[in-house]
Amino acid sequence: MQIAESILNPACPWKLPRLKWEFPKYPYKKTLIEWRALLALAKQGDAEAEYEVAALYDDGCKTRSGKILVRPSGRKALEWYRRSAAHGNTSAQTNLGVILSSAKASKEDRREALMWLKKAARAEYETAIQNTAIVYRENGDLRQAVHWFRKSAALGDDGARIQLGIHCYWGRGIRADHSAAIQYWRMATKGKNLSEAERDDAFFYLGIAYLEGKGVRSSLRMAQKLLQRANIDNDHPAALRLLNQMEKSSAKR
Repeated sequence: MQIAESILNPACPWKLPRLKWEFPKYPYKKTLIEWRALLALAKQGDAEAEYEVAALYDDGCKTRSGKILVRPSGRKALEWYRRSAAHGNTSAQTNLGVILSSAKASKEDRREALMWLKKAARAEYETAIQNTAIVYRENGDLRQAVHWFRKSAALGDDGARIQLGIHCYWGRGIRADHSAAIQYWRMATKGKNLSEAERDDAFFYLGIAYLEGKGVRSSLRMAQKLLQRANIDNDHPAALRLLNQMEKSSAKR
């Protein structure tokens, strides 16, 4: 069956409809004394303290009684991430790379983003390696994206295996290989180094393979089972939409 592009676009099959999540405001709690001590340490050039100060400016911080201690400031967060990154903190280098590679970023910012991400990646910081792949993909360099996803997967990143499966299945940046894609996704469904949301995606893409009969024998029953598993918590819009599309298609027969 033809999958509606509102569910999945073959030109960029890694982009799926998602639920909108609202991150909690002011998640950090500190006393005024703790904040002042942390800020003083950061001003002395301590990379870990600089990173923590950046994170507090990124998301905001309140006292345990609920009084605002640090208001969110993207400008100050970026400033402190830069300081921490320059002092070798891989988490700061990665966060800085992610911030600089936003959808509205300039070419210069994206080049700088890759520089910081690669610094962290050289220390085999897994998050940086996969984010390097994502930035290359957003820049349209799909071959480099595949190269970096492979690096990440080699370190045991099951989320990167899902992405490799996507590139293999649709032949984006690499010759199409449906069997390899199936293998990557099956490994990911059993993997331990990924989030439950990513695991749901692995089941979703496997469901598509069984629906289309590529790399596996076509089976509507198996496709439905896998898509239902992907939407087990009713939080996977793409799987739900595809299940509804299958139901409507079946009703017309």
